[in-house]
Amino acid sequence: MKMYLTRKWDELMGPKDERLEAEENKATKAAFCVLLIGSVVSLYYWLMVDQVALSTAHPVFTSVGEGVVPVQIPLALTILVACVVSLRMQIRSGAFSSYKRYAEIDRVPWGYVTSFALACGACVGVLTCVMRIVAEIQIVGTENVAWLGDVAIGVVFFAIAFVAGFCVIALTINDAIKRKHAIERELQD
Repeated sequence: MKMYLTRKWDELMGPKDERLEAEENKATKAAFCVLLIGSVVSLYYWLMVDQVALSTAHPVFTSVGEGVVPVQIPLALTILVACVVSLRMQIRSGAFSSYKRYAEIDRVPWGYVTSFALACGACVGVLTCVMRIVAEIQIVGTENVAWLGDVAIGVVFFAIAFVAGFCVIALTINDAIKRKHAIERELQD
């Protein structure tokens, strides 16, 4: 099944451009470094907070810990920075994909943008709904889960992610096209 899907994907996207693949690899490597270092620092910070809390008998999840930065904030910022670094590096190379089908475009492929936004919205909507249900089962039990409320929140998050994904990918592709044209002009001069 995996081979079939890979083959179909390659047929749809076309061959890869080696130069763009090398640029994509550099961007991925930079994002990985940011993500790895930021995650390690964030988790080590929380390890130290937890260690100090235990050794001083001051539990973090009480009023004593109100001034402590929750580990989710630096981890979320780390992920955001890693994504932005990778994206900016790819745009600077004049492409958003190493596949020739989308590397050689001169206008925004709206069908691709819409498909991407739908996939993004579906992932966020389903993940939000499922994670809320799991959290409620753990906290209040199965009999008190607000099933329709969780589905409604999933739908709202779907809509937000769809719009955000649509705007981000459209602007990203547009910026990459502009950068590609600028690089081509520089090479012609």
